[in-house]
Amino acid sequence: MLDALTIRQRRPDFGNLRVTICGDIRHSRVARSDAQALHALGARDIRLCAPRAMLPDALDDFPGCTASEDFDAAIENADVVVMLRIQKERMADAQLPDASDYHARYGLDARRLALAAEDCQVLHPGPINRGVEIAPEVADGPQSRILDQVANGVAVRMAVLAELLTTPA
Repeated sequence: MLDALTIRQRRPDFGNLRVTICGDIRHSRVARSDAQALHALGARDIRLCAPRAMLPDALDDFPGCTASEDFDAAIENADVVVMLRIQKERMADAQLPDASDYHARYGLDARRLALAAEDCQVLHPGPINRGVEIAPEVADGPQSRILDQVANGVAVRMAVLAELLTTPA
């Protein structure tokens, strides 16, 4: 919910939204919930991108999504890019990519961000592995909405708790 709110604050029309979610899709609850929420809100172009070992076996839990291993193609003209961390704690050592090779193929840096739409929003649920999935200049750059996500996370959680505490059982 907080990523949808963060996106909607600058892009209220989800019908024409192009979203790229890149990183450890297979092990990410954020990827699954973002894809489902964005699809339910009308986004028709949701692209998942990761190395084969980090993509889901099937897209059943990812309605309306396409999957790719080519980040340059997946980010082209994207309005939003959601970067995900490599969840080492959920992976076998054999699945873990080398950090520098991963950054070269799947890291979001200024060169890659230039392939996206001019006003592309950059999101990341944290914690960030700077220099692995996202370059510091992008994480801290003008298109980053990461701090907005953090603030919205507090507001969304407070709203959900208020609703739960005031709704009769």
